Amino acid sequence: MGEVNEGWPLARRQPELDAFSRALDDPDRTAVVLYGPAGVGKSRLADACLARAEAAGRLTARVMASQAAALLPLGALAPVLPHVLTPSASPSELFDQTRTEFLAMGGGGRLVLLVDDAHLLDTSSAVLLTQLLAARAVFVVATIRDGEPLPDAVAGWWRLEGALRLDIVDLDRDATADVLGLALGGVVGTDTVRRLHDASGGNPLLLRELVVQAVDAGLLRDDSGTWRLSGDIPPSRRLVDVLATRLAALGEPARRVVDQLAVCAPLGPAELTGDVPLDELESLERSGLIRVLVDGHRHQLVLGHPLYGEALRADLTVLRRRSILLAAADRIEALGARRREDARRVATWRLDAGGTPDPALLLQATRVARYAHDFKQVERLATVLWSLQPTAEAAVLLGEAAYEMGHFDASEAVLAAPVPEPSDEAVMVQRATLRTKNLQWGLCDWRAALAVIEDAQATLGSEHADDLVAEEGAVWMFAAQPQKAIDTMAAIAPHTARTRVLIALIRGQALASVGRTAEGIEAAIEGFREHSALAEPLALAHPGTHIVNQSFSLVEAGRFDEADEMARLGYDVAVADNIPVAQIWFALMLAKSCTQRGRINEARRWFQEGASTARLHGFNGPERIAQLGLASAEAVLGNVTAAAAAVARGDELPEFEFLRFDQPIGRAWTAWAQGDPEQARSLLATSAADAATLHNVGSAAWLWHDAARLGVRDVAAQLAPLAAASDSPVVAARAEHVRALEAGDPEALAAASVAFEALDMVLLAAEAAAAAADAHRRKGQQRLGTNQAHRATQLADRCPGARTPGLVPSDGSVPLSTREREIATLAGQGVSSQEIADRLFLSIRTVNNHLQNVYTKLGVNRRDQLAEALGLG
Repeated sequence: MGEVNEGWPLARRQPELDAFSRALDDPDRTAVVLYGPAGVGKSRLADACLARAEAAGRLTARVMASQAAALLPLGALAPVLPHVLTPSASPSELFDQTRTEFLAMGGGGRLVLLVDDAHLLDTSSAVLLTQLLAARAVFVVATIRDGEPLPDAVAGWWRLEGALRLDIVDLDRDATADVLGLALGGVVGTDTVRRLHDASGGNPLLLRELVVQAVDAGLLRDDSGTWRLSGDIPPSRRLVDVLATRLAALGEPARRVVDQLAVCAPLGPAELTGDVPLDELESLERSGLIRVLVDGHRHQLVLGHPLYGEALRADLTVLRRRSILLAAADRIEALGARRREDARRVATWRLDAGGTPDPALLLQATRVARYAHDFKQVERLATVLWSLQPTAEAAVLLGEAAYEMGHFDASEAVLAAPVPEPSDEAVMVQRATLRTKNLQWGLCDWRAALAVIEDAQATLGSEHADDLVAEEGAVWMFAAQPQKAIDTMAAIAPHTARTRVLIALIRGQALASVGRTAEGIEAAIEGFREHSALAEPLALAHPGTHIVNQSFSLVEAGRFDEADEMARLGYDVAVADNIPVAQIWFALMLAKSCTQRGRINEARRWFQEGASTARLHGFNGPERIAQLGLASAEAVLGNVTAAAAAVARGDELPEFEFLRFDQPIGRAWTAWAQGDPEQARSLLATSAADAATLHNVGSAAWLWHDAARLGVRDVAAQLAPLAAASDSPVVAARAEHVRALEAGDPEALAAASVAFEALDMVLLAAEAAAAAADAHRRKGQQRLGTNQAHRATQLADRCPGARTPGLVPSDGSVPLSTREREIATLAGQGVSSQEIADRLFLSIRTVNNHLQNVYTKLGVNRRDQLAEALGLG
């Protein structure tokens, strides 16, 4: 478990600090007033301002106003008043003596005085400071709390000609993410940022309290490099204390309202039990204890802060809580329970009260929760329903919820259990397709999933046969056989919207995988449209799956900006709706896009996010993909130990066929980073051939291209048919790059660099430019070589941290050959000649001869100079 760094960070306050610095340097400015609500960080910002003043060589001092000090005239300013002050001095004498003292303290400039909580100044201190400001004898930095009564003198400070008022507001979500990252000293999961931001309202003080309490309680911890929050956020002690004070002043009707909302919110005014006068509700709203949400003509009441409920519930006795729940359930039923969600609310309240709802009500409530994708509640309600009535529909509801929550063994147990006969055939088909999904995606066993489909096809009638065929296609897509998936589903003439959606969930990605990216994009768009309109979504993947598929297809098509925009939007929705599996896939799509664009640090961040989310929720297969993707990013960044650790973690997880051909890339680049290029080349070439055999066109092109980048020869012949079979400019650019590399054609390499840059594949553009530079120099075209080398450097600068063989500079007039570059890189990493010979299947003499050539070309004479000469430092 990690710890919170000491000293809560000040983030996203640079504009305010810069404004202070400008005011301090302006002879016409006399004060900076930091104005805002409690806990917003005014004092922390004021301290930073004072530190800036001290760094600028200004003499500083500070005073803190308080209610206690305000009882005495000049009580707040006592620490900085002249020691020789005459006790009986008149106001004018007091002003003269203090001004003289402050000017002397300031030396050549004005004293910078911090006045914290200036709204608490006594009248004498406020008046004196106002006079000193008017005389420009002091520069004041003051903090004032919003909504507090002010002394008249202080109230006029920001209206002074030389005063600058800065309104300090709560942090937005991006600023909250920055603060959390600095405070925790690491990457913080996006969903964790959102939850803590929403709970704190962006208030820095409250945010800090929540973080400290969550860390102390073990709820916020570092999970493999990413901080994640699990469980409910504990109420802030400060908030509990403040709330206790406010509740003590409430009358009985008002207390009944907040207690009901703590247990049952949201509630409409008519749904409150007991006699609650309207003026009580208005008073509670004015005080901020409750809020009114308006949705069309509907008004709903909620507590004023997300954490009020936790604090209030902790103060309720068991019997009081039970009484509120049962009364609320009775009230909704007495009003007719007309709204769709009413069944869900009533069933949940009766369960919370220790009762057992009627099975029909429970089934209706479970369906409503499922339509809302609230699988945590579905799992709870369906568990009770299954115990009362173990029907096929109850099995589907419970099995799906368990799957979505990452409880795959539990899902398999309920979906494989016998159900009463006869059962509705449509539900039995749903049960079979859902069990198939759980077996492949959750338990990582696609062969068992295929067996379930085959059994269902043999035992169920023909009315819903198309759904089973569509699910069979899904299994083939999972098994990295996209063309077989397309061929399987081509036999269906779908007659229902549900069947069309089942096909669309797979078809878009399958088409893109075989190189038909434009069709894949359109299939995903149409699938999402039809899925969103579907009346019965039970046992189907979330509609957001089509957005994942569209992102995948866009990446395959080289439309990276669109892919990123789509995936980021989907990720935000998945976080807001608490759909972990969608979070994982959107994170992986973003990571894949960033990798192809050469944004390796950003790719690493998204792979970490995906791996952490998958691990937190038990999705072993997706975590395997994320870990091996992370390995590729770490390897390219030169983090060999981290890359090896990611591969080791991936190896601990079960085999996962989906995106099977993305996985060798991480292993290969890790092998290369560890100084074993032969293993890297073998992994890539073997996997590329397999991918091509199974019609994974985009993956095969990526693998062959990486193989060529790491020194495999005669790859152009492998890439040419892939480019011919695909409409993707990415595949075409890879094929042209390799053709130019093998031909040693400088103009073609320069053109490949331009093509990659146009696609925003900047790292590959840099490598192609570097290769063009070498090719020009081999032909004695030094000026052209220098131009391309300069271009390569500029492009590589846009990929900070990336280290690949293609980026190794060759600034001499005679460039290094591929073999020389490889041997020099290993030697520069400290690998001995014998080890190099063993790894590359060469003789030691050959290795040393190559090294002598390298020394001559690079103008060095020792191994320890190679790393710097090759840019490996």
